[in-house]
Amino acid sequence: MSLQLTLEDLQTLRKGRLDRLRKVFIKPLGLCRLQMTRRDRLVIHCPEPWIVDELMSDLPQLINAAKVVVGAQSLSICFVGEEIYCTRTLEVQEARYAS
Repeated sequence: MSLQLTLEDLQTLRKGRLDRLRKVFIKPLGLCRLQMTRRDRLVIHCPEPWIVDELMSDLPQLINAAKVVVGAQSLSICFVGEEIYCTRTLEVQEARYAS
């Protein structure tokens, strides 16, 4: 018996992963729009500058959570349509363990 996931199933799983990430960073991500692209990039659209500041201060934890919780290959933080920060999540993990 083969288990085939429909597009609707995949979207439900993706939404569940984004909701779990939102619970990890409940205060800043509660106001943000989260988007996973087809290339597994997590894009966080921030409506307020203090949210960007808070996310940047927790950046190592955010990058790790993006990789572990949602399986993101890269992470972008945006404010007013401009990309403020972008990194690959794998490179950060590899650099941490190479030291």
